[in-house]
Amino acid sequence: MENTADKSSLHALTITPFYPTADNDANGCFVAEPLSALAAQGVTNSVLAVEPFYRKRRRGNSSVPPAEFFRYFSLPRATGLASAGAFLFARILGQVRELHRRRKIDVIHAHGPLPCGHAAMLLSGELTVPYVITVHGLDAYSTTQVRGLAGEWCRRVTTHVFRAAGRVICISEHVREEVLAGCPIARTSVVYNGTNTELFSPGTEQAQSHSVLSVGNLIPIKGHAVLLRALAAVSGTHPDLRLDLVGQGPEHAALTALAQE
Repeated sequence: MENTADKSSLHALTITPFYPTADNDANGCFVAEPLSALAAQGVTNSVLAVEPFYRKRRRGNSSVPPAEFFRYFSLPRATGLASAGAFLFARILGQVRELHRRRKIDVIHAHGPLPCGHAAMLLSGELTVPYVITVHGLDAYSTTQVRGLAGEWCRRVTTHVFRAAGRVICISEHVREEVLAGCPIARTSVVYNGTNTELFSPGTEQAQSHSVLSVGNLIPIKGHAVLLRALAAVSGTHPDLRLDLVGQGPEHAALTALAQE
């Protein structure tokens, strides 16, 4: 679970629902890829990759820094999201205490306020260790995914988590605005997702046609179907416009059929 054995370096505990697996190396690659760079800067990471018990059991991917996978109890679907952090905290507390005893944890880094940020807040109180949260987008308050009273519960728990966090790291200015709209006193910073510029950089050749590239998980909330329909709507006036969708997910078959239609 620990990436290095240097006891003098900063030791971060990363808690995340996103991490590459044996059958999906793209899942959480944005979490795994910076860890090697952090190690080069003297930061040791211990990674807990977590998932609710009702999802398919995952196995680690050998091409990324190792993680320990934990399953925890949670009420199924969106109704259980607000309470999932408390169950996650109870599940990992013993292991985290032992890890902290063997090697002092300097900071806890949670991905998403629910459930990982909530668990990090509870661990912070138990171990007297500061915590930070990275917010990726719609997880800002989870009220888009969870409606009604359950969504209001998510919002209240998330606001408490943001208020107590040492730093709320947002991947864009828009995400920061969303966080501050619900919790104006949150201590926020914007850190954009990076890329390897040796692999990805602007081309020097003049484009021969107009193209749109979309890269992301193929899930309904991403709106790929809207993009496909928009392309079809302008195809008469822009016949050379091309769209490439890159990603994996449950919407693959439906999007393929829509594209053919």
